[in-house]
Amino acid sequence: MIKYKKLVRDKIPDIIKANGGECKFHVAKKDEFSALLAQKLLEEVDELIENPCAEEIGDVLEVVEAIARLNGISLDEIKAEKLEKRTKRGGFYKRIVLDEATEPLERDGSHVHIKTGSKKLLKNFKTSGTK
Repeated sequence: MIKYKKLVRDKIPDIIKANGGECKFHVAKKDEFSALLAQKLLEEVDELIENPCAEEIGDVLEVVEAIARLNGISLDEIKAEKLEKRTKRGGFYKRIVLDEATEPLERDGSHVHIKTGSKKLLKNFKTSGTK
């Protein structure tokens, strides 16, 4: 048998058996599941980058939804956070690429912020595309 130790969709063992194959599997505990979901997300994102299509986006969303469920986060909460961030910081519709800025961007784990020396939002922030 081929060794995998990889997270698979729920019906994969049944599909293997229905095709005449054999498999061994176990149900992951929370810590293991969390780590395997992270690996699976990277795998699915790589596949999406190679082939940007609805199927690959769906695979990424399936993993993201599993991560949300594991962490007790509802899809409504995710949508609300997404909308709030889009309202405050914008989306990616205009394809803006920041080439230079006088204020450095800083990463605090999962977010990129413009370092201004204060917690206030930048007023009159202009990009090279601003008239």
